[in-house]
Amino acid sequence: MPPTGYRPAYATKYIHDLALTITAGATNPYDKASAIEAYLRSNTFAYTLTPKQPPAGTDTMYYFLHDSHQGYCQYFAMAMGEMLRSLGIPTRLVSGYGQGGYDDLTHRYIVRDEDAHVWVESYFPSYGWIPFEPTNDGFYKPISRPTSREGGCFTDNHCFDPSPVPAVVTTPVARSPRIKDPGATDEPLTPNQTAFRWLDSTMITRIAAVLGALVLLLIGLGARYLRPRTVMGVWRRVLVLSRLAGAELQPGETPTELDKRLGRAFPEAAPHLHSLTDAFVVAAYAPPEMAQATKPSVMEAWASLRPMMLRRVLSRVRPGRA
Repeated sequence: MPPTGYRPAYATKYIHDLALTITAGATNPYDKASAIEAYLRSNTFAYTLTPKQPPAGTDTMYYFLHDSHQGYCQYFAMAMGEMLRSLGIPTRLVSGYGQGGYDDLTHRYIVRDEDAHVWVESYFPSYGWIPFEPTNDGFYKPISRPTSREGGCFTDNHCFDPSPVPAVVTTPVARSPRIKDPGATDEPLTPNQTAFRWLDSTMITRIAAVLGALVLLLIGLGARYLRPRTVMGVWRRVLVLSRLAGAELQPGETPTELDKRLGRAFPEAAPHLHSLTDAFVVAAYAPPEMAQATKPSVMEAWASLRPMMLRRVLSRVRPGRA
């Protein structure tokens, strides 16, 4: 077991024992890291920006792994890092940013402060530092890797070209005679008929797959956009949804004035709008130590307000709306 370090002895022992339990069936360091990553991404844990706080005197990481099972990316990355280090696997935490959201106007991804993220990298001899994603927040996915570790090409091993791909050998296949439709002839196809033949079932399947992937991408980007991680990000989305729902913003309107007007326009959302606006005003104009305390209130109000605003937006674009 590693030295106690900055954690109480009971917390260090629990983290190490849990790592041993999770990796009991693994036979090498990489599989151990993968097992811990899968454990933290399981349904046992939940992603939240407002995790429960441990009782006084209780170690935070012990409370996360043993009791609450709730946290954000720093919790998951630190838990995986400490478990791997307790097993003697070199590990580091990496902080950076996700890919951000795609902007249709500039045709590029825009990365904001709410896209900040923390993940894990572990070192494996002859392979280098390999990233892992223990945070299961519905956005960041684990990295897919081939089942075979032979022939891998890693920059840490001074390799920069992909492994060679074997050539594809095409062998002629005997075809069965096609049964003609009644009245069919052997006349050459017209250009229109040729185009129709080209759009066969295989091509339709490919087009459907591309369209499906685009739809999933749009859904993922939309879900990411609707889950901001900062108070200002929440307020910007309130303004956008208000416009889409038909409530145009007035020049020079204060947040309080906007709150009252939106409450009249969307009475079902008025209580949540009022709570969010009050917390936003404090976050925007109060001293930093007071502003930071309002973030949980803003996030809670936004979680309740968001579906109401979306229903308003959808009601405007629903076919057949009078």
